[in-house]
Amino acid sequence: MEENIFPDRPTSKLHSENAIRIGTLLGGPLVAGYLIADNYKQLGETEKIKITWLIAIIATIAVFVIAYFLPENTPKPILPIAYSVSAFFLVQNLQGAKIKSHIASGGQMWSVWNAVLAGIIGLVIIAVIIIAALFLWDQSFV
Repeated sequence: MEENIFPDRPTSKLHSENAIRIGTLLGGPLVAGYLIADNYKQLGETEKIKITWLIAIIATIAVFVIAYFLPENTPKPILPIAYSVSAFFLVQNLQGAKIKSHIASGGQMWSVWNAVLAGIIGLVIIAVIIIAALFLWDQSFV
């Protein structure tokens, strides 16, 4: 008879706070929402997924509005750094203890490269939306 050495070992993978920060820096608040929501899904806290997506969408809209009204002499990296650091601290406060517990009980983490890929995909999606919006905006004035 085999005895299970790790009876409570989690089978899911989570994204670390740093991975979420890096993904957010590349792809914005929507990527943060995706990665945080995926963590909630893996942790079995599915009731928090919808509110996570709602906050991510509102944050994305807020970033575009803030970017529009920022003075032109504002350093370009300020906004991405601000929302990346915010996402890091948000994850640290909301999921940090659960992530540490997951690791301590032998759970696995996604590679940072997974978050990088999510960030790049998010960046492409946002770029397509912006290009489409600019194209439609330009067409409405013709």
